[in-house]
Amino acid sequence: MDKLVIDGGKPIRKKPFPSRIMFDKREVKVITEMMKKATKENTAKYLDRYAGPQVDTYEKEFAKFFGTKFATAVSSGTAAIHSAIGALELEPGDRVITTPITDPGTIMPILFQGLIPVFADVDFDTLNLTDKTIEEKIDNKTKAIIVVHLAGVPCEMEKIMNLAKKYNLKVIEDCAQSHASIYKGKYVGTFGDMGAFSLMSGKHMTSGGQGGMIITNIEDYYWKAKRFADRGKPFGIENSKGNVCLGLNYRMTEIEAAIGRVQLKKIKRIAGKRYKIVEELRVGFKNLKGFSLWKRPQDSKPNYWFCFVKVEQEKFKFDKSKLAEILNREGLTIGAHYVIPMYENPFIKERKTFGNSGYPFIPYAPEIEYRCPIAEKALNSHMTLYFNENWGKKEIEDTIKIFEKVEKFCLK
Repeated sequence: MDKLVIDGGKPIRKKPFPSRIMFDKREVKVITEMMKKATKENTAKYLDRYAGPQVDTYEKEFAKFFGTKFATAVSSGTAAIHSAIGALELEPGDRVITTPITDPGTIMPILFQGLIPVFADVDFDTLNLTDKTIEEKIDNKTKAIIVVHLAGVPCEMEKIMNLAKKYNLKVIEDCAQSHASIYKGKYVGTFGDMGAFSLMSGKHMTSGGQGGMIITNIEDYYWKAKRFADRGKPFGIENSKGNVCLGLNYRMTEIEAAIGRVQLKKIKRIAGKRYKIVEELRVGFKNLKGFSLWKRPQDSKPNYWFCFVKVEQEKFKFDKSKLAEILNREGLTIGAHYVIPMYENPFIKERKTFGNSGYPFIPYAPEIEYRCPIAEKALNSHMTLYFNENWGKKEIEDTIKIFEKVEKFCLK
């Protein structure tokens, strides 16, 4: 620890951290068998959503894993959110409260349904919505809440569900970053009216390049989400001769479902390993003066997606961007920033929605303005540390040593 790499020193970590390899011979085997069969049969029919057993079986296995009655497979996490919103059958101009710290895939479906997103502020220490921040934004036009379990850390769902019951609001849980995260003994996604999952590559588990799933215990929402995800086909309705509602083609393919079924068998091991890694990092971070890991609620066991690292910037000689550069040079993979608040994106800030109409802001909320000061402060105060379940003891030790080294040379 003679000096930093940027000053000509040697890095703590000389070899790259382990890559995240999500697939193994199990996925190769199932896809190879499917493709061999497809060379001998009508390929177009064999790989379609309704031509084989894979999607139907995947839905049943997914629901069983999470302990819900129903699951609907779709083509992406955005499609899952959109189909869940579609199942609520809200009226244009209705308002949906959600977080400003999320992916556009949470927000764009709200606008596509002619609804108004309303951004509630967050808790600084978890970067998640709370019942108190949500309640501040409720008015007589509010009809639903989309809760995002950010980076795998669960929101305090009991409090939020009590609030939703008080105001008769529907709740969708966005579980894109929180597969198999647990709050008070239950998987997230099972508290609200529906849970929506992204299964794209890079998430805790995947159904290939893209994919999504909706889970629910409410049969009416199951059928409505299923109809929405396949152009309004009359699933669950007897004697219907045509499509019964607007919807899009959000179908999952047989190949994606086959991959997803294999991945589902791995998720408990992945969740346990990722939880152990981050909690061991927490222990090592306790001796640091300027860096700390973000918090999680009591009675929760997150399946962490990445780590938010809080930076006490007033204690350092350099700003957060420079600190991130220094940490990366020492061998870590860390980002100085996560996202900008959703309302700072041009599609919201400049109302770039449907042509030049500004719809649905015009006519339903022409004067609405957004500002979430705690969320802005939290985003400005945290870096994103990336890790994966292939880390071992050495990777954890090296990560702590790198932060200790940077503090030694960079604290005031």
